[in-house]
Amino acid sequence: MSEFKKKERALLMSICMAEKVPVALGEELLRTSETFAYETQSAASRVKQYDDLIDYHFAKKNG
Repeated sequence: MSEFKKKERALLMSICMAEKVPVALGEELLRTSETFAYETQSAASRVKQYDDLIDYHFAKKNG
């Protein structure tokens, strides 16, 4: 398993534990969202959505 995948898995596990969501469900939601984003969205739209998601999490963490 690559270092990136290990970090991704650790982050997913910590988020799932904090939100009391089963890790298997979190993984499935992540795979589904990736598939949906790449199949139905333009590249510019994906970038904006990722930026919005990052901004949301930073605001939640700092606010």
